[in-house]
Amino acid sequence: MRKYELLFIVRPTLSDQEVAAFIEQVKGHIGNVGATITQVQNLGRRQLAYEIDHVREGTYVLMHFEGSGVEIAELDRRLRVSDAVLRHIIIRIDEELKRAERMKRRRQRKAARRARAASRPTREGAKGKGGSGEEKS
Repeated sequence: MRKYELLFIVRPTLSDQEVAAFIEQVKGHIGNVGATITQVQNLGRRQLAYEIDHVREGTYVLMHFEGSGVEIAELDRRLRVSDAVLRHIIIRIDEELKRAERMKRRRQRKAARRARAASRPTREGAKGKGGSGEEKS
């Protein structure tokens, strides 16, 4: 199963109850097409970065779900035709999670190498390759 993230902005003219009902409607649609919802966050009403359809604020909703990928086109179509949604974006995040995990392991290995290098005793009397720079005759 692939992991996806859905973020959509609901018009501010909808009340909190209507927003909750719309979220349940989206959750129902995602469940009907065979995907599994793992997380839903209502991020609340926020000001938009720029005006959309003469609207300056909206209610942000973030959903994480797992699915096969075939349900994305239908979900995208439904959100696009919905009057309640100002903007939406669906992102496949399983590859991003793998990339983040690889970067985390790489940072941990690098930190471990630094710690090992710092714990090694240093030779104070040792000179570099050229010695003191004087030639021997």
